[in-house]
Amino acid sequence: YQRRVRGEFIVQILDDVNITGQPKDGVYIKGMFLEGAGWDKKNCCLVEANAMQLVCEMPTIHFKPAEIKKKAGRGIYSCPCYYYPNRAGTAERASYVVSVDVKCGSATADHWIKRGTALLLSLDS
Repeated sequence: YQRRVRGEFIVQILDDVNITGQPKDGVYIKGMFLEGAGWDKKNCCLVEANAMQLVCEMPTIHFKPAEIKKKAGRGIYSCPCYYYPNRAGTAERASYVVSVDVKCGSATADHWIKRGTALLLSLDS
């Protein structure tokens, strides 16, 4: 018997300099990669990737549990996160993990959807 649980959380992008210990609530995730876009550290939003840049490393993300009643607003892209670059997964293991709301920057959410922008936990297939 397998039970699926849907968690809701607030996502906060952090600079490692500001992390001094464990979070009171939630968890810090470091080492994620962004595919199909670049990341603007100053404005904490998606940007076009540099030429020949397939993936970029994301800053630490704080996943904090919360009760969220409304959908993502304008200027927010619900970025899918996958275990592996092979997004389809296999019969033995699914690849999709969760969607993470990130700021779109100067583009729209549709722009990032068409680019196939996603977060990856690993670059290994």
